[in-house]
Amino acid sequence: MALVGAIAARWGVIPQEASKTTWCELPTNLNSASDHAGSPQVAKAEALLALYCHQGGVGPRRNERLAVAIAEEVAINMIADLLHWLRTHGRDPDEALDRAQTRYEAELSRRAAQR
Repeated sequence: MALVGAIAARWGVIPQEASKTTWCELPTNLNSASDHAGSPQVAKAEALLALYCHQGGVGPRRNERLAVAIAEEVAINMIADLLHWLRTHGRDPDEALDRAQTRYEAELSRRAAQR
């Protein structure tokens, strides 16, 4: 916990009957909470990363490079967990990754065309 306290921007512990939950906040370098209002995908991803941080004991870092590297690792773990979920439910993870990549590239193209 000393490590979390030393490197987290904000964190805390919520005692529960049989356990406790350590929570943390990841810095986004946004000027305000609405800076990414035009990007719901980013807001959803940050919310999911925050949930994973609650469960994995990962917290924000004062060193931004370290924070991004840790968030990247959390995101990769989340993607791997989703791929396991897809396979468990009879879906093809490779097909899902291909579809996600196609959707991502289409959204980038749409944004570029709007500028």
